[in-house]
Amino acid sequence: MSAPTPDWSEQFDYQAFIDGFEEVTYWHFDWYSRIMAVLLYRTPRPALSEHECRFGRFLESHGAPPGRQAEFDKVHQLHVKMHKSADTLLTSAEGGEQAERESFDEFVELQSLFLATCFNLMRDAYSDSCLLAHRQTD
Repeated sequence: MSAPTPDWSEQFDYQAFIDGFEEVTYWHFDWYSRIMAVLLYRTPRPALSEHECRFGRFLESHGAPPGRQAEFDKVHQLHVKMHKSADTLLTSAEGGEQAERESFDEFVELQSLFLATCFNLMRDAYSDSCLLAHRQTD
């Protein structure tokens, strides 16, 4: 007879994940705004490495919620693409030149996809945590 398989969702700290993910998503909005400020006002560049921002550090230090690895990986992939796109965009605008329209459009589109994917993961993690809490009270 085999031992019962543990339910990893009961060991996952959903609240810590949700709180942390919400906070770093806010900080990524801030990072996006600072990229725009570089283009509009020639402010200093923020860190462009995906490993240096709070969101990137969060992804590297937290695992995906149970059953949500594919969504977590998609967020991670879009995050990396956003940082690369920001570098391309800002490089195209160096020396006082106007940013290339194609680079700008790609960056803005990636931001939209990134945020939609983040919201989906957050919604699903919250829903999973509610289902688990409901199951534990039954």
